[in-house]
Amino acid sequence: MFDIGFFEILIIMAIAMIAIGPKNLPKLARAVGRGWGEFQKTFNELKQDILDETEGVKQTAGLDQLEQEVSAATKVDIDVNLDLNQEPDIKPDKN
Repeated sequence: MFDIGFFEILIIMAIAMIAIGPKNLPKLARAVGRGWGEFQKTFNELKQDILDETEGVKQTAGLDQLEQEVSAATKVDIDVNLDLNQEPDIKPDKN
């Protein structure tokens, strides 16, 4: 996602150490970790709610049935009978 290498992480850590201080850095890291966990949890719950709602709308509108009917109507059956053991019937031209 972000193109951050090892050197960039070291610079960010050094700046954080100077700005925040070595005593408060672990507390800040824990707070950021908890905040990120809460964000992910909330995002996943919202995502699941949206998926559930769209599934409910899909069932209510009968889109599954419509999709099956359209699929059945547009399905093309091709029956090709090839006998690979039979030699082709080629007649030479008589000129």
